[in-house]
Amino acid sequence: MKIKVDFGRVLPGLLLVVAGLVLLTALVLVAVIAFLFSFVSGVGAVVTIALELMLIPAALFAVGIITIVSGVTWWGPGIEGWFSGWAARRAQRDRLRAPQRVGEIIGICIGVIIFLFLYENQLRGAAFFTSSFGSLAQFYFYAPLFTGMFLSFARAAHGRRNPVRPFDCLNDLFLAVAAFWLFSAFPFDFSRFGEMFPSPIQFIFGWLNNDIGHILLAFAGTFSLVNSAYTLLLYSAVRGQLRASKHTSQF
Repeated sequence: MKIKVDFGRVLPGLLLVVAGLVLLTALVLVAVIAFLFSFVSGVGAVVTIALELMLIPAALFAVGIITIVSGVTWWGPGIEGWFSGWAARRAQRDRLRAPQRVGEIIGICIGVIIFLFLYENQLRGAAFFTSSFGSLAQFYFYAPLFTGMFLSFARAAHGRRNPVRPFDCLNDLFLAVAAFWLFSAFPFDFSRFGEMFPSPIQFIFGWLNNDIGHILLAFAGTFSLVNSAYTLLLYSAVRGQLRASKHTSQF
């Protein structure tokens, strides 16, 4: 097995990871100190601000890891096992055919319809959205729809899957943050979810309640974290396979 390290990518990635860890440590210390002095007027808000700012070191850490992995490739006859075989098959199907590009565009159209449906119901005061569904909750609720549509457009425009996978990884991390934040704040009433639909089909959603809603959000966050790690590994493995095939074709 051959391993190639691109230090032009690995070193900046390491710097981003270190910066993320340092900033995370500083924010944790600020949050702990502010919590200990929460009896002082106005200090309690510092804890909330520090917790919200923790998204920044998380993003730095994620980008750093992706940059490091993108700078390391491996290929050759020494690669064996299920994952390498799966990566080889994915590398063969990396280029999107015309119907697959059309499928990505259809996915964007479906995303727009879902957004318009939800946003219209929010404007109409649907009971599914509670009074705590503020601007930050709206950001975490709607933003994943737009990031997903952007990635579909990128795949359709570029015609390749693997170059977009680092952004898929970041998107999965963002989805996990959004899901866990919504799980914590929970600005919904899932028992009223069916009221957004026509009355003849509202019974389909009668089984939903807030406990189910919490389970769905927890599952979404956990799955997104796992999928982020898988996407990152797949990107690096497929990248190595593509480089190996390109290297072989030159001889």
